[in-house]
Amino acid sequence: MSTPDTLSRALRKASTLGLVLLALAWFAPRPARAQFDVLARQVTVFGVLATPKGTTIDPKLDPIKDQLEKLLPKHGFKLLRVESKRLSTGQILDCELGSGFRASAQLIQAVDPDGKIQVHVKLQRMGTLQYQGLMATPPNQIFFCDKELPNGERLVIGVGAR
Repeated sequence: MSTPDTLSRALRKASTLGLVLLALAWFAPRPARAQFDVLARQVTVFGVLATPKGTTIDPKLDPIKDQLEKLLPKHGFKLLRVESKRLSTGQILDCELGSGFRASAQLIQAVDPDGKIQVHVKLQRMGTLQYQGLMATPPNQIFFCDKELPNGERLVIGVGAR
């Protein structure tokens, strides 16, 4: 039969063992998923058609309306397409925009020494390179580039990562 003293010692040993296991779990190396998260980012690529002297702005663009109007004043804006995906270093996200245009973003570095995300951006039309550039931007900030079209409209490409 157990005495209260024996039971008390057993409970202390169990609680000490529990604390040791908790400490080991806390300080143990993180699983592969956590390491993957450090090397990955949610990347978004989108295309917008900007029409000179246009007055309408696609309601889906309301969150970035001010930025677009600053980039191209006195234009109307229509969202063409959005693609978003979690990328690890080296992976590419493509966004078909119509009329033979395709924008792509390749995650080069999830975090550089300055704390910025590096993405290589390309715009192609029917396989012919129209624009490419390496951007380094803080997380949660959108980078824009644009290409004038033969009819005077502009194709605006937006890229962001978080």
